[in-house]
Amino acid sequence: MDKKTVTILKKKFKEYYYKHVEQIEVPPRISEREFGYMTFDHIMIRHLSFQNSGEMQARILKESPNSVYYSTSFYEKPSLPMHEKGWKRGDLVFDIDADTLLSPCRQDHDKWICRICGRQKLGLKPNKCPSCKGTRIHEVNIACNICLDAAKNEALKLQDILIDDFGIQKTKIDIYFSGSMGYHLSIANSDFTEANQAVRSDIVDYVSGQAFIPENLGVTRKSSYEHMADRFPSEKEMGWRGRIARYFKAQYNGKRDKDATVILTELYRKETYRKFQLAIEDAAKKSGATVDPSVTTDIHRILRLPGTLHGKTGLLKKRCIDLESFSPLEDAVAFGQDPMKIQVDNSPKFSLMGEQFGPFKSEIIELPTMAAIYLLGQGMATVEE
Repeated sequence: MDKKTVTILKKKFKEYYYKHVEQIEVPPRISEREFGYMTFDHIMIRHLSFQNSGEMQARILKESPNSVYYSTSFYEKPSLPMHEKGWKRGDLVFDIDADTLLSPCRQDHDKWICRICGRQKLGLKPNKCPSCKGTRIHEVNIACNICLDAAKNEALKLQDILIDDFGIQKTKIDIYFSGSMGYHLSIANSDFTEANQAVRSDIVDYVSGQAFIPENLGVTRKSSYEHMADRFPSEKEMGWRGRIARYFKAQYNGKRDKDATVILTELYRKETYRKFQLAIEDAAKKSGATVDPSVTTDIHRILRLPGTLHGKTGLLKKRCIDLESFSPLEDAVAFGQDPMKIQVDNSPKFSLMGEQFGPFKSEIIELPTMAAIYLLGQGMATVEE
């Protein structure tokens, strides 16, 4: 990113924060958390601590950084190096990212650039550049309503599992749009705050369906057909057994009046045990929530601070009061319609506030500030002299 572009982006971010600094959320027990920020020169500053919201706001106003982060854990001395902080406990957090869902729409709006030969093309990033065979390939992810709806669906599934299976009240689950490609779910003051990495890993396996096996349905490779229907779950059961039953009931292409127990029994009799096992594993995967395991299991993780700007998009990390009705590309837009002239370098199409932009070739164009900052932050444009 050239110096002029960095200067303009920092100026725009500073202007936003001066007007909206009070809208930045203050994490509970702020004095026990670590903070950090990324500069527009991509230098990471960590191990900061603040005693109150005023100190935090003052630092953000002074630096106007590319991104601001806070720790999901609490420490005895948050400003010391990691091994000296003294971990106490931490929120249970989940990250859902549209990048991992491989929605077909990514072929239309993602882009990759080879850092060796400079070749660039729309679509998913290849393992090697077709031109120079190099592996230093930069990927640019553009979010659309299709892939963001897919991420929202995963967040809704996760919310239901946390409520139904873990007994967590809906009001205790904080849900945020990440500012880019997905959602963060955070649970504070729960029974899981003191959970170590192994326990958090088990939680990930549970919510994603990775831990579910046919034996949980009451059958093994050696099971007989006798009383088979009595072993399989009904749609009314709680937990994963009921979730699997409801999946097969919904997916069954035959007569709709068949109960899940009948559907599962017929599947078990018709297929080999291996195919039955694969069908159950697939059902568990599709019924579970796709989360980033590293975010949940890392007790020293820092996340974007709610109410702050995402450096690559100019969008906000925004609290979702009503997840189902939340529209990321409208509700999280921070900048307005004032025109900015920029030099675009081959941008895929994208939309903000219901307005579509692009695709653009290499050209000079005047765009609303919200769209210009979106492209500048992604490195697909520079400020026009």
